[in-house]
Amino acid sequence: MKTIRITLTKPDAQVTCTHLYRYQDWPIETTWSGNRQAFQLPSGRVPSLMNGLDNLEETVAFQANLCGAKYTIEDLGGVAIFAIQPICGPEDNPQ
Repeated sequence: MKTIRITLTKPDAQVTCTHLYRYQDWPIETTWSGNRQAFQLPSGRVPSLMNGLDNLEETVAFQANLCGAKYTIEDLGGVAIFAIQPICGPEDNPQ
């Protein structure tokens, strides 16, 4: 599993979102801490910051810009599997 922590900050407010990825295409678990309501988007909704690892930074940057926040993305370690990674058995690898 790969763990990614995203922090949004602006004056007098901070929120942290932690994604857990089994596969690179989408987090399987997300937890939030802090004042998420302080980061409302123009639509009135709060940012979800959900995306696959390949596009995560673009999504976070876009949503942070919309709510007037700065962001950091930290890789806390682990490995996420590429979603279409082939699985081969011993019979598929003759020696």
